Amino acid sequence: MKNQINKVTLILVLGFTSFYIACSDNDNTSQVAVLPDSIIVNELDFYPEGIVYNESEKVFYTGSIRKGKIISIDLNGNQEVFADDETLTSVLGLIIDKTNNRLIVCNTDPGVGIKTTPSTVGQLAQVIIYDLSTRSKIATIDLASLLPGDHLANDVTVDTEGNIYVTDSFSPIIYKVDLLGNPSILVNNPLFAAPAGAFGLNGIVYHPDDYLIVGKYDEGKLYKVSLSDTNNITEITLDGAVNSVDGLLLTDNSTLLLASNNITGVNFDEAIYQIVTTDDWDTGTIANTFITPLGTFPTTLDVIENELYVIYSSLSALFSGVTPPVAEFPIQKISF
Repeated sequence: MKNQINKVTLILVLGFTSFYIACSDNDNTSQVAVLPDSIIVNELDFYPEGIVYNESEKVFYTGSIRKGKIISIDLNGNQEVFADDETLTSVLGLIIDKTNNRLIVCNTDPGVGIKTTPSTVGQLAQVIIYDLSTRSKIATIDLASLLPGDHLANDVTVDTEGNIYVTDSFSPIIYKVDLLGNPSILVNNPLFAAPAGAFGLNGIVYHPDDYLIVGKYDEGKLYKVSLSDTNNITEITLDGAVNSVDGLLLTDNSTLLLASNNITGVNFDEAIYQIVTTDDWDTGTIANTFITPLGTFPTTLDVIENELYVIYSSLSALFSGVTPPVAEFPIQKISF
């Protein structure tokens, strides 16, 4: 019988009940789920920074700043190591290139990892590319050698053609890596410079109208960077202040989500902002704000079936040397 409900499965997910109902109509199958409120990355001293959701596998990928490894975690909280080798020092931003079935990660060294060395701290800046199906490493691309100085590869995005763009928090640089793996400096602009030891450029997203939106952490500013004319960089004027800019997520062409956290010591709330535009990101309006619990340090975001999730990374505890280290890191569902 068409549209007949043929299976109802009741499962327990992280202390509450989640229902999965699979419905078949001839050869077409769909699934509806009540998503968990929280998915716990449960590993002592892990300290994740970036998250990205893979819809085809129903898992998040996240990387560890402290341990320099990458794991997958499903909606039941089951964890599996994706990559863990001596070349991974601190994993920050990551993105899935769906078209080319690649996981793309930033490998760098802010100085708080167990694999930190004097030669890599504040110097290492790499893009590492993995095949999602085989988990094999496709390429390791050195960005730091493109320009002398301090470097921290922070966040990454990809356009529709498979070109990769990476922000550098310690240099005023946005890198580009083409589909063949060739790296170049897309932008080197003093507008993006930050004081020594401070984080400058951070979150980055690709907009389908062929430009980038990037965030400058230390100043709480957003910029629009044209890809057809990289000298065309304009600040996105907001109707209110955001204290810092970490991860960015474009949920549609005119809606941007922004994670703001506090590593400065200044007394301000950590929050998730929903920002909307009516003029193609010349300006933005803060439509909603979600204040996160004290000390959770939200960094990056992704969406599952229109539900928003953010990773609570507890990085303030890592950078301040809190002991014993944190053991649980929620990927938390939030709503405005």
